[in-house]
Amino acid sequence: MERLVDILELTSKLIKEKAIEFGAAVCGIGTLDIFEGENPQRDPKSILPGAKCIVGFGIPVPRGLYHALETGGQSYTYTSVGVKMIEEDYAEIFLFKIGNIIEDFGYDACLQRSVPNLRIKGDKTTNPEVVDTYELIHAEAVAPGKPVPDVLIDFGKAAKACGIGHEGKSGRIINDKYGPYMRYMFIITDAPLECNGEYETNHCEGCDECSKACPGNAIDANGLDTWQCAVYYKGAHRSNRFMTDDFLAGDPERDDILDGKKRFDAESARKVIRQMHFLPSTKGYAACLCEKACDRACYKHIKGEK
Repeated sequence: MERLVDILELTSKLIKEKAIEFGAAVCGIGTLDIFEGENPQRDPKSILPGAKCIVGFGIPVPRGLYHALETGGQSYTYTSVGVKMIEEDYAEIFLFKIGNIIEDFGYDACLQRSVPNLRIKGDKTTNPEVVDTYELIHAEAVAPGKPVPDVLIDFGKAAKACGIGHEGKSGRIINDKYGPYMRYMFIITDAPLECNGEYETNHCEGCDECSKACPGNAIDANGLDTWQCAVYYKGAHRSNRFMTDDFLAGDPERDDILDGKKRFDAESARKVIRQMHFLPSTKGYAACLCEKACDRACYKHIKGEK
C-alpha cells in the first residue's frame, strides 16, 4: 500500500482533510505573529525554534453531556467523557496520526494537548476541572536566555491564530458553530504551510450571560477568577443537588459561601475544597457540580435560544 508521502505533497488542504477524517470538526493553520513578544514560557518558538506555523484542531463536546448536567441526570460524564476522554485519550491518538503525516514528509511536528494540572512558573491560577493544579515553582532554565520549563502555549491565542476560535470572558474558547462546546489541540511545525487569517469574530459583546449564570460569581469584567470558579465548579453553592446540611456546618461564613458572596484565593479555596465530599473525583478530575452554567448560557446566547 502506497504512503501519502509517495503520492502527494504536504499541503494545508491535505492536513485539513485528514483532520476532518480523523474526527476534528474544525481545523485551521495560523502564523506565529500573534505570539511576537510573548513570554518565552508561552512562545511556540521556545518549543520549536524553527517553527513556521501552528495547526489547530477542535473536537466538539456532545451537547447531550451539557443537557445531562442541566437536567441533573448525570454529573460525571461531562468531565470524564467531555473533558478527560477528549483531551487525553482521543487527543493523543488524533495528534499522533496527524503528526506522523507531517513527519513522513520530513518536517517536525510538536504535538500540543491540554496539560490540565500544570501551570508555568509564576502562574498562580488553577484549572477548576481537576482536583488540584500545580505551579512549576522549582523549575529552572537549563542555560541563560532559555525559558523556564515546561513551556505551555496559550491555547486561546493559538486558537485565534489558527482562525478557529477566540477566548471569551469565561476563559473558554468560543467558536461560531459550537460556542464553548469544544476542546482544542495543536501542532507546532516547521512545515511551510499556507495559513488562514486569525479568528475575527468577538462573541463577547457584553451580554454577561456567563457572568449571570455562574453560581459563584466567578466571572466579571476582568474575566474568570479561576480559584473562585474551582470552589463552585466542585459544588459549594445552594443549587448543588448533592448539598448536605453538614457541609461547613458551624462555619460563620457558610451562608455567604453558599450564596457565592465570599471571595476566594488559592489558600482559602483549597481549604474549602478539602471539605467537599459530594462526589468522589475520577482519575484526577472533579465532577462538574455547577452544571457548566456559564457554557450553557453562552451557547444559548450565540444560538439565540431561550
